[in-house]
Amino acid sequence: MTSKYSFGSRAMRFQRNTRRIWLCVFALAALAGAQAQNNPLWTGISTDTGSGKNVAGYEVHQSIDVGGHIQEQSGSPQMWATLVNIYSGARVLDQSLTMRAADPGHAIVFDRLSSYSYGYGGDPINVTNLNLSKGRLYDFRGSYRRYRQYFDYDVLANPLIPPQSTPFVPWLNSPHLYNSLRQITDFELRLFPLSHVSVRFGYNHNINQGPSFSSTHLGNDPWLYQNWRNSTDTWTGGVDWKPDPKTTISYDQFVTHYKGNTIWTLAGLDYVLPNGQPVSLGVTLSSVWNAPCSAPFNPDGTVKPTCNAALAYSRVQPTRTLFPTEQVRLQSSDIPHLKLNGRLAYTGANSTLNGFNESFNGLITRTSQRGYVDTGSARVQRVNVNGDFALEWEITPTIRASDVYDFWAFRMPGINTLTTTSFTGTSMLLPPTSSTTTTATDQQYLNQKTSTNTAVLSWDVTPKATLSVGYRYRARRITDAGGDSIPIHENWGLFGAALRPLPELRINFNFEGMSADNAFTRIDPRQLYHYIVRATYNPRTWLSVNGAVNIFESRDNVQTVNHLEHDRDFAFGASIIPSEKWSVDLGYSYNSVYSTTLICYPSTPPPPGAGTAPPVCASAGTPFSGNGYYNAPTNFGTIGFTFNPINRVHARAGYRMSSVNGTSESINIRQVPGSLQSQYQQPYGGLGVEIAPKWTWKFDWNYYSYGEGTPIGPTLPRSTRGNVYTLAVNYAF
Repeated sequence: MTSKYSFGSRAMRFQRNTRRIWLCVFALAALAGAQAQNNPLWTGISTDTGSGKNVAGYEVHQSIDVGGHIQEQSGSPQMWATLVNIYSGARVLDQSLTMRAADPGHAIVFDRLSSYSYGYGGDPINVTNLNLSKGRLYDFRGSYRRYRQYFDYDVLANPLIPPQSTPFVPWLNSPHLYNSLRQITDFELRLFPLSHVSVRFGYNHNINQGPSFSSTHLGNDPWLYQNWRNSTDTWTGGVDWKPDPKTTISYDQFVTHYKGNTIWTLAGLDYVLPNGQPVSLGVTLSSVWNAPCSAPFNPDGTVKPTCNAALAYSRVQPTRTLFPTEQVRLQSSDIPHLKLNGRLAYTGANSTLNGFNESFNGLITRTSQRGYVDTGSARVQRVNVNGDFALEWEITPTIRASDVYDFWAFRMPGINTLTTTSFTGTSMLLPPTSSTTTTATDQQYLNQKTSTNTAVLSWDVTPKATLSVGYRYRARRITDAGGDSIPIHENWGLFGAALRPLPELRINFNFEGMSADNAFTRIDPRQLYHYIVRATYNPRTWLSVNGAVNIFESRDNVQTVNHLEHDRDFAFGASIIPSEKWSVDLGYSYNSVYSTTLICYPSTPPPPGAGTAPPVCASAGTPFSGNGYYNAPTNFGTIGFTFNPINRVHARAGYRMSSVNGTSESINIRQVPGSLQSQYQQPYGGLGVEIAPKWTWKFDWNYYSYGEGTPIGPTLPRSTRGNVYTLAVNYAF
């Protein structure tokens, strides 16, 4: 990681990459200019009619953008990689190809082919899509997506150790940094898509791999290197039968196989014991957390062997899961004035963990544990039955009634066996004094049944107004192996209105209100209210205005919980297109996320304003209480301009920004607001000039700026800013 973000030769690399990309772009532009001079029809106006080329009986259109990025950046390189992750280099920016048979009757393999891809050559996101079809015979769709995601926000999982701690060793990067790569491949083939009987096959391969860091809660929270290697394969098959044009009966089979091969090993062996053996002090280097050591270092800088520390750690837990699912669907409108939809699915899944192995070598002072080895296995099943049935009845030309019933029932029995060998001791310089081995078997069970019925009545009061009212009832029951059974009953009221008071104005309003007699978690609502208003207004052909209000509020206001939350969104947008020469798009939205919940916690030392915990919390050893307050008001804004002064020149410019000024309850004296008080700005611009028939020179500029207006704590600064210049030549026919 150090070499990736080295600044010593940044200016030299920037100049070298700039020269390379400019040479590439100028070479392509010179080729286009030579073509224009050799073309007697070129008089400064494009002669491309958009008809493409005729190749082997196919009308072919193709476009490709070749060029690259020139990137310069200042501030935090880690935040740049987290938010942008774009660097200098040559790229194949975009590519598209379409082929359509001029005479489909003579096409042998396909009538139509289309392909699109972008991002190849070094961008963090690469995508390729391919579609093929041959009349009534088949339709094929395939795609490949590759995502490189780097994340190093140094406040994440960071103890933010204050200077008064002994020793003061701040974590400058996130202890839970990750740099993962996800690759997704999809294929879908449909045979005889227009026939009475059609067949579908599909395959999805999703793999997530790459390194990350994490921690585990032992004596000193050892810092771990986490090597990801998890994959999912899904095979699908289905048959659609259309006995008549208004009825379709479908059968589907889905088989998903998951492989989890992530392993954990000890990272951060940055210190030594008096005998020279490498040792890790982990994430929690505060002297308070490392009790009974007031300071874990000896005068010579070595680590005291009687303090919390780790010499070695590893964990392997290969997991295999198989999800086979069968599904039957029905869609029909054969009966006059009645539409029917139904679905039933069954899943019988099995998950196994064979060969679990976790080992620790070090010292946990609170239990005098010198190390341990855990081995075991586990098995869990998931039997899931779910389905829904819906009907819509047209009572009169202006009155409609609908009813939707859905249910979901699953049970998950599981069993595991764990053998633990624990070693005791008081010093890492001495071998363990004794060991004990125990074997335990545990059985668990979780069962949930949910059924929901929603009935709605709609009435077209006038051609300009439609009203709807409805009622929903939901019943849930959750049961676990301990015999606990939690019934939850919900009653919902529904209302909707669609208004068209003017031909240019449309307004939609929806409301949902719910009351429940129980809650499964502390943040599950017992009362819920959801309001949505949307409006569009087109007073002129060149002007479109839209707005939306989305308000969600819920609460679980019982004793010892007192949970309240809301999410309020207000959005406005406008599009102005007075002519083909120029246009403006602008938008603004305000989002307010708020929540508060009674919480209990331990803290040493207590943060300012900590409350005394009620008896229900104090009995669990948590002496302080708070309200879990969180408020994040956020503003989003965007404005964009396009200019087309002449046919051969296209320009655009704009600005995007988001700003949050939030607060939250601090339960750690080391806590800083971080991104809760931050600004992210992205001005941009672009220019396209047609330099010859089928050839266009392109230039794009994007500026990224992230900053926080609060103290950063004992970490690296998180502000970053930079420019990405993209130069390309487009060839299209």
